[in-house]
Amino acid sequence: MRFVFFLLTLSILASGVRAPAANDLRLLISVEQPSIAMPFPARTTLHFHNAGQETLWLYRPVRSLAKEGASLEVRLEPLDVKDPSTLNTPAGGSVLKNAGLPRPKLVRVPPGEDLTEKTTLKLLPAKTGEGAGIPLWGRYRLSVVYSARYSNADVMARETHAALWQSETSSAPIEIELQPPAGEGVVSGTTQNAQGQFIPGVIVTLAGEDERPIDQMETEGNGRFAFDHLPPGTYWVTGRRADSTEDTAVFRHVTLTATEPAGTVNLVLFPPETYESRGMLHKPVLILVTDGEENSVDHVSYEIVWSSGKVIDNVRGVTESDGRAAVELNPGRNFVTLRRKGCKKQEHRIDVEPAGDVDGFKLAIECTVK
Repeated sequence: MRFVFFLLTLSILASGVRAPAANDLRLLISVEQPSIAMPFPARTTLHFHNAGQETLWLYRPVRSLAKEGASLEVRLEPLDVKDPSTLNTPAGGSVLKNAGLPRPKLVRVPPGEDLTEKTTLKLLPAKTGEGAGIPLWGRYRLSVVYSARYSNADVMARETHAALWQSETSSAPIEIELQPPAGEGVVSGTTQNAQGQFIPGVIVTLAGEDERPIDQMETEGNGRFAFDHLPPGTYWVTGRRADSTEDTAVFRHVTLTATEPAGTVNLVLFPPETYESRGMLHKPVLILVTDGEENSVDHVSYEIVWSSGKVIDNVRGVTESDGRAAVELNPGRNFVTLRRKGCKKQEHRIDVEPAGDVDGFKLAIECTVK
């Protein structure tokens, strides 16, 4: 592993891009409410600060234990336990996924500037006793570890001369309180296809009347889901196929009352019929426009076109002062038209890979007077 990292470092240095240090990126966290009643989550804000000397690029959104891109490890420790050996289950947490189709992107963070990202953390208290255990309510210490990694980081550095931050950074801990559930309501149901067969691998998200996520689970072979310990109120239930690159989300609502504390929701997921590009999963792509001699070119207009035959995606914009542009594109063959005042328009083709989290391309626009 050290040898691979050494080769990666040499490749990045050879490209003329300094590999960002771990301490170039600082992280703090804050929560909306310091006291949280289960099963409600911790609505958390990640506060990033670029303490380095060059622009960093971060992948959003963060996820739990992602193989590539950005991920967040949640660390939760009880504060009122004198003997840790009495715990039969440690405390923990995870990041709730998008209820609908994810919208990943690369975000630019210049030196000395900040970036905030709101995320929702599902927290699980430690348990004591035997068997299933008894939840331990009370004070906890919450911190997170943000990490990022890219298998094609050397290619990205060579093509775009950009510093994709790769490492991990920990937040300072904050204190929160976990309280027992305040309700006894239950929302349950099934996920099925059009033929009535149960569907496993569906991400089901429970949200409140304000559509903010509360809890989440992924269905197994029986296609069933259940959320319990809920107070009376109106809830939204959204389901989408976890592995789909097209929008499959369906949603229903149910109201729980003191006299009717249980509600049932059956989600029927049909095969996706996508006719608009926004219903497809895009991939973050970083583009660098040069003059053909490694000099970046700013304020170049670009138009990127992708077509599946029935769906057309058209992305337009202008390169920044460093000649770069962060865009979200469909995997596959994309056609790029570059335009610059006083120059002939120039055409390029870029092939965005379906695998991996990010792609990068260097495109030349040689200024030939019209």
